[in-house]
Amino acid sequence: MRNWQVLQGVTITEELDGDIWQAKKSFSADVLAAAESRNFDIAGFYVPIQAQAYIEFFLLVPDPADCPFCGNGGYGPSLEVTLKKPMKDMAEFSKLHIRGQLELIDDPTTYQAYRMIDAAVVAAN
Repeated sequence: MRNWQVLQGVTITEELDGDIWQAKKSFSADVLAAAESRNFDIAGFYVPIQAQAYIEFFLLVPDPADCPFCGNGGYGPSLEVTLKKPMKDMAEFSKLHIRGQLELIDDPTTYQAYRMIDAAVVAAN
């Protein structure tokens, strides 16, 4: 299964062009191949963004300590996920295995480098 190590193949360099700040992104061959495959598998922990009975948009993190909303001084990687079909909400930090299309984000106005779209839950614990 492809995993969080593949997603670490993104390098972001901050650049100032006059008064314009940019986040320039460079994607490794593994990241580019994962995006082209259309079937990227990854496991992690569910972090809800909104309280709803059925969800189709959330974050996945490799470790519950990486939660970006938990108030610690920093946080690790996270993957924004949009499901193909809504699923019933679950407990925060439930373990999920998901599969979907890894979409690369080359927008220089954000640090966000990727997200998963058209995703489906393969397994949930």
